[in-house]
Amino acid sequence: MIGLVAVNGSVRPLAAELHAAWPDSSKVYRASVGNCFGPPEAITLALVECEYVICFAPLPGAARLFDYAGHLSSKDKGLLCVDPLRRYVIPLSSDPATAELAWEVAAVLGVQPVITDRRDPRETALAEPARQAAPGTGTGGPTAAPAEEPVLRIPDPQDPDDPDSDLAVLPRTLVLGIGAGSGTEDTEAMRLLMDVLRETGLSRQSIARIATVAGKGDHPAVNWARWCLGRTPVDEHPADVLATVPVPNPSAAVGAAVGTASVAEAAALASAPGGELVVAKRKSAHATIAIARTALRGRLTLVGLGPGPHDLLVPRALEALRSVSAVVGPPDAVAAAAGLLRPATRRIATDDSAGAAATLASHGHDVALVALGDGAALSVPPGAYDVLRVPGLPLDVRDAPREQHQGDPA
Repeated sequence: MIGLVAVNGSVRPLAAELHAAWPDSSKVYRASVGNCFGPPEAITLALVECEYVICFAPLPGAARLFDYAGHLSSKDKGLLCVDPLRRYVIPLSSDPATAELAWEVAAVLGVQPVITDRRDPRETALAEPARQAAPGTGTGGPTAAPAEEPVLRIPDPQDPDDPDSDLAVLPRTLVLGIGAGSGTEDTEAMRLLMDVLRETGLSRQSIARIATVAGKGDHPAVNWARWCLGRTPVDEHPADVLATVPVPNPSAAVGAAVGTASVAEAAALASAPGGELVVAKRKSAHATIAIARTALRGRLTLVGLGPGPHDLLVPRALEALRSVSAVVGPPDAVAAAAGLLRPATRRIATDDSAGAAATLASHGHDVALVALGDGAALSVPPGAYDVLRVPGLPLDVRDAPREQHQGDPA
């Protein structure tokens, strides 16, 4: 059993998301600060009842809690820490099975595994017995993308000859269609999606949008999937529009109830104009999903972050930064934008930022080229892709003339 310890209310959604992926092999311990069941008591109970314990807390706090319980230096438990900001998972035990579990957590939550002993659990598993994989989970390492997946790999400049150190950039070209009825559980669509991703090898990081029929955008199952996928935008399409979309698996019963013979497949295709269905309709007890891929076309967005604080940008700039698959720019600009990005967004800091951005966009990726200031000095590199210029709105220039606040397509 895997114990998931949420030390306070802010990290309970993370623990709940992981539990939804592993409902039969995990247990959530919800601590309340100042209560008789506080973080130390939750950690202690989880260590008694579980073989592996994942603490959702900053690393120093998690280490103190495990040390308090007397298990930090013990080898009889697998200990891990998940960053509350959804950035990292860090194994605190050095055995290969715990490192393998860190890869599985990373695959579900979309965080970065930090393997401190630098051993690949897929290699050490050959020499040492590995832990039994949690039901419904992957095999430990990151799943390889299908052959048709448009992945661009950038060599690590520190180790260009090692393909395992390459930076893989996946374009956000997938649309998740969801059909959900009144009896659909909150986590049902997301659990169905995780099963499909494991079977197909597609990456959750490639999902750019969620689509459904009008009136279902606020359904709990759609909202849960939206949150799990990093607050992905949701498109709602009228039933009469979906009824005109050709799909491979129409249903007369759905048509009689909803007004369209398809929800998941038709909605995914409606939000992927010119694209194709890559995963046909899949059903659970009360939910239906399908996945479409948009027509592959790169986009390069120029974003000026402004000279001051970067916590107040025009909505178009924030939307662009949260939707792209990669952010490219000088190191100081990439660092300034880091807090505005989704956890899975690739960050490429380089002096040749225009060239790197053009290469990514020409391969079909949605890229943001960022710069400090208003971005007026950013030149548009040559390439076959859409170009948008979106200046930001820093707090200290909010009284500037109106035309400086709005971005127009270049």
